[in-house]
Amino acid sequence: MKKGFLISSKAKAKSAKDRFKPGSRPDPEIVKLLYGVVENTEKPQGYEVQRPIMKEMDPLASPERLPEDMTLYTTQPSIFMNATPANHEGWTECLLYPQVKALILATPGFPARLLRPSAPKYRIVPIPDKGQGLVSTANIHASDLILSERPLTLTPASASLSKICFLRELSAKEKYLAALYEWEHSLKILFDRLHRDYQAAFMALANSHQYDGSGPISGIIRTNGMGVSFLEPGKYRTEKPQPGDKGMYTAVCKEISRLNHSCYPNTIAYFDRATFSYQLFAARDIAEGEELTLTYIGLTVPAEARQSKLEPYGFRCTCPACHTSDASDAQRATSLRMEITNIDDGLLKLALMEEQGLQGCFEYSIALNTVMNLYIRIGDADNGCMYAKKIAKRRWDASANVAKMYSSPLAIQSHPLWKKGTQAEPSADELKTLFAGLGLAEEHWASIF
Repeated sequence: MKKGFLISSKAKAKSAKDRFKPGSRPDPEIVKLLYGVVENTEKPQGYEVQRPIMKEMDPLASPERLPEDMTLYTTQPSIFMNATPANHEGWTECLLYPQVKALILATPGFPARLLRPSAPKYRIVPIPDKGQGLVSTANIHASDLILSERPLTLTPASASLSKICFLRELSAKEKYLAALYEWEHSLKILFDRLHRDYQAAFMALANSHQYDGSGPISGIIRTNGMGVSFLEPGKYRTEKPQPGDKGMYTAVCKEISRLNHSCYPNTIAYFDRATFSYQLFAARDIAEGEELTLTYIGLTVPAEARQSKLEPYGFRCTCPACHTSDASDAQRATSLRMEITNIDDGLLKLALMEEQGLQGCFEYSIALNTVMNLYIRIGDADNGCMYAKKIAKRRWDASANVAKMYSSPLAIQSHPLWKKGTQAEPSADELKTLFAGLGLAEEHWASIF
């Protein structure tokens, strides 16, 4: 995953958007992670790795009385003695804040059994100019589960410099290098906790950060890490978590992390906290022999901006959307700007987004729900149910469980919007009725309307 042509050694080092965030102790300066080629990445003279403020924990031990800025090494879910990848569903070595571990242990149903497809429909093969990748071995229907796996590692999305804030007298570059050495030291402890089979799988992944000062472990995490959000406990929860927040984590998976990028992806990856697994779904119908692809970036920006965001991975995307970037950019912009005022508008918006491979975008989910609601408003049970079933199959979608409640002709007639008119947006009174009737918090429906 995330492997491409290495940036030339003549290229200048650039600064990525991911960055370290200060801890709760004396605020250190923020050091941005670099990518490309950084000259002279030796450890700063006279600098020694500091003792990490961390503590190994029993998987089931309560972390409630521990300092908030302490980070814990813990295995999740807990495993029995002598567990191996051959006799267990899998487990993850984690580096967490105490409140995050408490949040995970309090998840309803945790740890649930992994969901498994009836039979594997992919294999790992070499992909020309991309390294290893996944290819389908059978036709796969839209929304089908392709695979699920517990990550090898789960770590904060960025490292805190709070432990080395006394190094203010060093140059910016020396602080950057010191931070990388500190982070690599902490990650090495985590890596040593991995089962030897998991260690081999981890080290077999691509590393596009070999020349920017990153260590071998942090480089692989930066290359293959997949974001895990909504782990913000208590006061750390925000409407839009920022990189480095205590709720922003990155997971490295044995197989899903091997998926190559496309701006026209055919899969969607979703982290399920109850099973503590990443699940890979088909975003659209996939033909036998087709490469399985995932997006590493947001897809609602123009091709030029997408290529810029891909620079840290060391390659340029050549997918269909980037190959015909002018036409693709125009169609994407048109579809995203479209307002749905009637069913025909909604169907056209969905068709345009599907042509651009945007089925995994939030805007596509909103359009699906709006079309379903419009059919419900005019009393069209057949079409309303058809879209409710389509949404319900999208198990990664926040509105899937609600749509499932109305996936039969009889149930859909109990929907609060049944035969309520033709407008696309529900009124304030109708929203209140929805909330009261379903017993759901307003933020649950905010993403639907």
